[in-house]
Amino acid sequence: LVQYLSEPSVMRIEAEALLSGIMLDTKNFVLKTGTKTFEAAAFLKKKGADSISAKKMFSNSIGVYKERYELISGAEIFSKFAISCTKKSSPSLRIAAAQAADELLEVEGVEASFVIYQENDFVNVSARSFGNVNVQLIMENIGGGGHQSMAGAQIEGKTVEQVKSIVMDILKDLTK
Repeated sequence: LVQYLSEPSVMRIEAEALLSGIMLDTKNFVLKTGTKTFEAAAFLKKKGADSISAKKMFSNSIGVYKERYELISGAEIFSKFAISCTKKSSPSLRIAAAQAADELLEVEGVEASFVIYQENDFVNVSARSFGNVNVQLIMENIGGGGHQSMAGAQIEGKTVEQVKSIVMDILKDLTK
């Protein structure tokens, strides 16, 4: 919208922040992109946005990186779904779980991914897809929500294993 103002005044740091938002929302220009997405990115580049700096806004600590890859390496593949669970707890697990769910979509044949983890009194599920599997509907079945390609749930009073079993039952019904 900024580019259509009569006198768009955007500083470099603002342009980078806006570009980083586009990069995040489109998963680095892979999902939900059209000509207007690239036009907006080109406008921001003209205003001085540096895509490397924008990407670095989402840098992680080595701890988050290790947690993410532990989740990925522990994933199981069921039909066209990847499922990873952990009983570990850490302050950065929410970030690592979301990123692991995103990365599990890069596994050949995986159309949706689910990362299940404990946080305080809740078991959380981070669900992702490229849109061909509606993870919002799956998460709504267990009390969560979101949208078609990115959703989640927080379940109280259940264990990680119980939530995994519930998710697996839903996925089994989808594969029938």
